[in-house]
Amino acid sequence: MSHVDSPGAQFYISCGQLRITGSGGGSPGPLVSIPGVYTGQEPGIKLDIYWPVPATYVQPGPAVWSG
Repeated sequence: MSHVDSPGAQFYISCGQLRITGSGGGSPGPLVSIPGVYTGQEPGIKLDIYWPVPATYVQPGPAVWSG
């Protein structure tokens, strides 16, 4: 993000490499829908990266599935 006013947040798309292992028998959750999961008011979205420089970051969205 590079803008504090929503709408106006700028998303910078990136990619990652994953190695999936195991039986594949899990059931991840909670599941979310896009669009719909974000309101634009989440601390990790409504963020000014320039001033004051953030000391912490709260990732928007549901918790990462640990199953």
